[in-house]
Amino acid sequence: MNKLMVLLSLGCSVCLAANRRLQQANGPGIVGRPVSATSADLVNDPTGRAHLLAALGNPEAYVGNFPYEFAAGTYNIDPSLDPAASNPTANASGVGSWRVVGNSGSIAVHALPFTNDLLLLMARPNNEEGDQDTALTNYLTVDNGTQTEVAALYNMTDNTFVPFHIPESPFCSGHTLLPDGRGLVIGGDIININGDFLKVGFQAVRVFDPTNQTITTVGYTDRGRWYPTVMTLADGNILVVGGVQMEAGGWATKPSASSSMHATPECSPNLGGSMADPYYDNPTYSVIDSTTLEQSPSLTLTILLEAWPINSYPYATQLPSGSVLIIAGAQMEAMYIGATGATADNSIGILPQLPVPVNYPQYNSLALLPVDYANNYSASVLLAGGSSEYCAASMSPAGTHSFLVDVTPGANHTVVMEDLAQPRVMGDLTLLPDGTVFLCNGAQIGIAGGAGPNRSDANIGTTIGEIYDPKQPIGQRWTTVADSQIWRLYHSVAFLTSNAEVLVAGSEVTAEHRVQLYTPAYLQNGRPRPVITSVSSKSVTYSQNISVSFSNVTSVDRAVLNRYTGATHGNHFDQRQVVLSCAVTGNNATCSMPPNSSVAPPGQYMLFVLYQGVPSVAEFVSLQLATSSGTPGVASSG
Repeated sequence: MNKLMVLLSLGCSVCLAANRRLQQANGPGIVGRPVSATSADLVNDPTGRAHLLAALGNPEAYVGNFPYEFAAGTYNIDPSLDPAASNPTANASGVGSWRVVGNSGSIAVHALPFTNDLLLLMARPNNEEGDQDTALTNYLTVDNGTQTEVAALYNMTDNTFVPFHIPESPFCSGHTLLPDGRGLVIGGDIININGDFLKVGFQAVRVFDPTNQTITTVGYTDRGRWYPTVMTLADGNILVVGGVQMEAGGWATKPSASSSMHATPECSPNLGGSMADPYYDNPTYSVIDSTTLEQSPSLTLTILLEAWPINSYPYATQLPSGSVLIIAGAQMEAMYIGATGATADNSIGILPQLPVPVNYPQYNSLALLPVDYANNYSASVLLAGGSSEYCAASMSPAGTHSFLVDVTPGANHTVVMEDLAQPRVMGDLTLLPDGTVFLCNGAQIGIAGGAGPNRSDANIGTTIGEIYDPKQPIGQRWTTVADSQIWRLYHSVAFLTSNAEVLVAGSEVTAEHRVQLYTPAYLQNGRPRPVITSVSSKSVTYSQNISVSFSNVTSVDRAVLNRYTGATHGNHFDQRQVVLSCAVTGNNATCSMPPNSSVAPPGQYMLFVLYQGVPSVAEFVSLQLATSSGTPGVASSG
């Protein structure tokens, strides 16, 4: 058995050398540990593909997962129906509360918020070909009902929406805010849905201007990227990682005697021109200049090859120490990444293997815990839920644990596992201003996947939220909070708003259009809420001091920057929180911005001040690299 087969079947990471330099080849190249002596391009070259299949034992053709079909009353619900109105006990004292605030228009497969309170929601047509329910209510029809949009602009001030046209399908794309506050949407669907009205989008690079409310295709990737990850590097440029060129990820299952379920999945990839066939894989990365929007050639990352077939929407986050953490499948690796290559971060060294793969389609959710000046910006990542089985399928129980890993250089990197109150796959982790982490959404059984509304590879929604408090002792950090009472299954989202609440929407497989807000208990404890009355500068650079005036409280005891970010598929691209050092005199706090762009990459942040655990409404702050004159400027390469 060769090295690649061992790594894919056993997930071995202990065999990696501690002091290694990632190798780079010419052309499509391989950046990472060489996995064989065959062609550098193991994906698109037929010889390389045959080698990869042979290394996997030439697994049988893909069969698929048993799809759940939901009964009437569990999907296509009237968006004005608020379950909290009929069952107010779900919002008990001390656990926060939920309320329905609007109709999303587009089912919120993707959510990308902007600082002017607009929210770009993206999906696919409800009635596209392929097991879709054409009787579903569709709020995005245009041209007298002859066309169906896949996006909506949702106004978070008055909770209304308007249909929005994106000509190249953004379904299962990657997205984030550019440092200047515009939206960047990479990749999307491989299907040409409706002629020229909605074309293939899996190579499209689009920029959304929230001021003019326009979206422009500015280029195309050199390879298809469906289910890619997008994140901001310390230099302000954009890293695009992974994605596939056809269907995405998963293990093979064999038919069972029962027509209502499938047997335990085989620990070999799905094949046959469908999910996770290596011919369609794209285990590469590219860097996009955030100013010129020029792209570097794609280079192959070995960690993505080794993690296949669970390598779609890999987790990627800029670490305060300077390198980038990549989590693909069950593997973790820290590396310095640039347009021309990547180098291992040997100061962090070998990171542990996780107990199960954590990416699509058996994904959990990841959050970099708040980085704090008082702890010298040490870094730990939290992953919650996922699947309970290494090779999961639609009948697999959801995971009941969270995983905590300290990724600070020189730290003990042992995986710390804690119990969740409930099983949850496909959840969403959101950083709250008080330093806790909110977990919502997801299912109790199955994996991600489905053919649109009413066809799902997961079932039984996990509706009770949980809060993780890193200040509590290990084993006592998770507590349950209010029940949303709405299933949020595959294709749901959650993110922090400037009001310190969490906006939750989506669930394509239940055709869910209701938008909810979760109000954490810190806004319901009767304590006064700080009010920011002025900020001396809202365009800042690193190590700059700013003056924050406040009222309604006698002091503030915490100030944080929360990166403004949306979500899709449990992946909250660029999410982070930085605790600021502040000196308080009277009703004024002098706060120092983060020391460098590894701690807080350039971009748009929400500034919250807190007193006794209660956060203010945020003020938006634009944190940018300094220009030659020392003043903030729009981030560019370098």
